Amino acid sequence: MPYWTTTDRPVGEQFSYWREVICEAFTPLATERRAAHRPPGPRDPGITSWVRSTPLTGTNCAEVVSTTQLITHGEAEVRRTGSDQVFVNLQLRGHCLAGQGDRTCVVPPGGFAMFDTTSEYSLEFIGEPATREWHVVSFRVPRSQLVPLLADPHGFTAVTHDARAGGLPSVVASTMMSIWDNVGSLDRSAADAADTAFTALLAATAGAGDALRDTGRARLDATLRASINRYVAANLRHADLPAAHVARRFGISVRKLHGLYEGTGSTFAQTVMALRVEGCARELRSGGGHRSFTELASRWGFCDLSHLNRVFKARYGCLPSQYRGSADGDGPPAGTVAPTG
Repeated sequence: MPYWTTTDRPVGEQFSYWREVICEAFTPLATERRAAHRPPGPRDPGITSWVRSTPLTGTNCAEVVSTTQLITHGEAEVRRTGSDQVFVNLQLRGHCLAGQGDRTCVVPPGGFAMFDTTSEYSLEFIGEPATREWHVVSFRVPRSQLVPLLADPHGFTAVTHDARAGGLPSVVASTMMSIWDNVGSLDRSAADAADTAFTALLAATAGAGDALRDTGRARLDATLRASINRYVAANLRHADLPAAHVARRFGISVRKLHGLYEGTGSTFAQTVMALRVEGCARELRSGGGHRSFTELASRWGFCDLSHLNRVFKARYGCLPSQYRGSADGDGPPAGTVAPTG
């Protein structure tokens, strides 16, 4: 996980290094410490700050600790921005006085607000009195992933959502912290599912439009189903993969798991079996001919060779031995036709 800190820099270089860090970790930004931002006493040119950052999938996750300062994404920074993003800043310590467009907001500990990199905004982070530090978890969501789901694509920024009051803001905040605490242990399938779920929750909190209301459930289900299929395909040779195991892996009920495949033309069990036989065929095509067919059946999770033969013939119209013995190795031998179902 990328980690930047100013503490290993000479005091006189810390602030300039910090300006470079926040641009690299987030988006083009300008930062300054005005007289009111500095503690009383002799001028201290240093600034103690650190950032941890790691991608989920499309969304990037970060944790930031720094001291009181003004951070702006002004006209010059907007011009230098290479991609369109929405930042979701969850305040953990200190507070933030923020503004974008004609809106301003105060984000207290336990609150979050969103900011769009396609226009100017300002964030004045105020450290808590005891430590003079502020602490934020910040997610960077692709704008194209979130904004089409919103009822008002221009009025969602610089609006405080207070998770302490419960409801959807509390769910979003707890989801952010759960993702951040576990992002390093999520495989690609789980990360995809978490990313999709977080975006949908965020859109619902900010004010969902027809796109989310009309197609959100189907879209979420399709994305989750695709993530499950990728997980199954990647783990066919390492686990038995019963429905209960897969459902637990994705945090859903077995009933929900089976429901995801209703109307697709294939049940969950049929999907797993199709992926198993396709894996067998790939291995045969790639030169897995040195392994006995009994070993091949066991390797891909079939009960025995007769089970593999029966399922393989139903899928490809020939036995594995005929498939491996085909002239070009790329499909069933001449005279056989693979079923299309």
